[in-house]
Amino acid sequence: MQIAIAGNPNAGKSTLFNAVTGARAKVGNYPGVTVERKIAPVALPSGQTAQLIDLPGCYSLVARSAEEEIAHHVLTGRLTGERPKLVVCVADATNLARALYLVLQLIELEVPLVVALNMIDVAEKRRLKIDHVELSRRLGVPVVPLSARYGQGLETLLRTIDDALVAPSKPQRFPLGLTEADGITIAALTGDLKRTAGDVTWLLTSNLRDLHFAENDDLEKRVAAARQSLDANTPGSFSRRVIEARYTIIDRLIDGVLDARLVTEDSLTTRVDKVLLHPIWGFVVFMLTMMVVFQTIFFWAQPFMDGVEWLIGALADQLNALIPESLTRSLLINGLLAGVGSVLVFVPQIAFLFLLLTLLEESGYLARAAFLLDRVMRRVGLHGKAFVPLMSGFACAVPAIMAARTIESRRDRLVTIMVTPFMSCSARLPIYVLVIAAVFSSSPKLGGVVSVGGLVMAAMYLVGFLAGLATAFVLKRTALKAPPPPFIMELPTYKMPSAKAVARLVIERCRVFVTQTGVVIVALSVILWALLTFPAHDAATDAERLERSFGGTLGHVIEPVIAPLGFDWRIGIGLVASFAAREVLVSTLGQVYALDADVEPDSPALRDALLADRDPATGKPRFTPLVGVSLMVFFVLAMQCLSTVATVKRETNSWRWPIAQLIYMNTLAYLASLLVYQGGRALGF
Repeated sequence: MQIAIAGNPNAGKSTLFNAVTGARAKVGNYPGVTVERKIAPVALPSGQTAQLIDLPGCYSLVARSAEEEIAHHVLTGRLTGERPKLVVCVADATNLARALYLVLQLIELEVPLVVALNMIDVAEKRRLKIDHVELSRRLGVPVVPLSARYGQGLETLLRTIDDALVAPSKPQRFPLGLTEADGITIAALTGDLKRTAGDVTWLLTSNLRDLHFAENDDLEKRVAAARQSLDANTPGSFSRRVIEARYTIIDRLIDGVLDARLVTEDSLTTRVDKVLLHPIWGFVVFMLTMMVVFQTIFFWAQPFMDGVEWLIGALADQLNALIPESLTRSLLINGLLAGVGSVLVFVPQIAFLFLLLTLLEESGYLARAAFLLDRVMRRVGLHGKAFVPLMSGFACAVPAIMAARTIESRRDRLVTIMVTPFMSCSARLPIYVLVIAAVFSSSPKLGGVVSVGGLVMAAMYLVGFLAGLATAFVLKRTALKAPPPPFIMELPTYKMPSAKAVARLVIERCRVFVTQTGVVIVALSVILWALLTFPAHDAATDAERLERSFGGTLGHVIEPVIAPLGFDWRIGIGLVASFAAREVLVSTLGQVYALDADVEPDSPALRDALLADRDPATGKPRFTPLVGVSLMVFFVLAMQCLSTVATVKRETNSWRWPIAQLIYMNTLAYLASLLVYQGGRALGF
């Protein structure tokens, strides 16, 4: 027996779910999408045990996002094959009108319903009086006031659920009061499709073209024709008329039920919003907030990442001491352990990022930041919420791509995921440092003050950012073409996040990354190890062994292709190896030039080896400033990170998008690097 729990974002739905089920939830994904699915057993007072399904938070069941689509399909049984026996709708008592919009849609679906009027304690503090008995009478369903955060009213709710399972109430019917022409068109389509009026209304107001679980073409054509007829009946779209009709019903429902006469206009939320939504001070606060997020991911997580690397290194030393030198030892240390390490090293960044994002979202600030930035971001086709992933991408693309989950629209989320890897992450920094130390460190300062190396590094960050914006602009007009969605968001009131709920979400995000994305990363790490290890040779040095491996051979094979970029086979091996992680280029070049694999990016030995390398045919240096700039431009734009590839696969639930990203980014990187090198040579550099 299944019971679904529905509700708006920030209404306390997950808090209620956790309060009545404990920490026994099984978490996975709905088939075909990355939307999370939580199910947990709940013991009812009658002795029955039901499976409680935590539906994605949504303001409406009209499918314009994956979350709304999933919620609708679960409630109608279209996704699981059976409808829930009962639906508990969590309604925010501090924003009753907004909550009732979803309640009305649930009534239209003709599902047995109980309304959990949550945060009643907060409403009382704000001197909001709600006559829940009268509201229950008007809706025709039980309404239970409670505070999920403090456990108040939970026993009453469970008893009400028990009673509703035995004798479901019959909700009142609320005709939308549309025009006669509208009614005729809807009735005709209802009979034609053999569906309920509520389901037909859902089809007519949803964006069927963008659904994950696409309807058949014939159905889409019939719905599109009916929608066109409805839009022609009366000025204004049919969807808008439905929205206005529901809010007219809501106004009648709360008249006499909600007493807000004692609420002062100058509330805390109003006073704070005067600053946070201010066109100037709002941006100042936002930038300061993002600086904290950026510093947390980039610097504060570093000691924990260093700790993970130290543990992996210590374990590698133990294995080195215990296992004789062999392919088995190499596989365990350089393949499996290196792969596991490349997974675990991201966990601190992911934990810190989602800790801060959850705090910002639960407190109510993230919605305001998105509102503030939407006008700026939409000019290039990005959603207002895309700024947080893009900013986080300067630290690491892996948690940044996961942060795109806060964007409701599937297409806007995909655009953000596709452009985030262009941001110059911390893994690119060692490459910038290596090149700048090798070819620009001796350059005189411009005007005696400005460092050439500093300007070059700043230019690399700017190139990546501009490439991301340009890509977003193109994608929203081609492959992911869609009109800019209207930015409709109810700004929630400010509240203190629940420490337990925040901790649970952060732990869950880390677990999902390690168990799902990590499997792909480890598998790819082993494949890369094999490329750089086989065929095994009795080489005198690591450099010789590396050159004779499949990866080394591949470096020689691709040399004619990369030569126009100014690269030789040594850099070719580095390009192959750095697919594991961009920073691996430094250690690979260290081995190629017969230096320590643990060489630092600014190592004088590696710098001297690069500068001393000569072309035997001409006697000229191979690694010139022009080659260095070409190499940096390539790494700015190329997809050279299997962890990012695995994360994109996980977040899009398809190989289609990461493969497209690989092809597009690496092609762009090649062409840009070619333009830099050949253009530079033509200009005499």
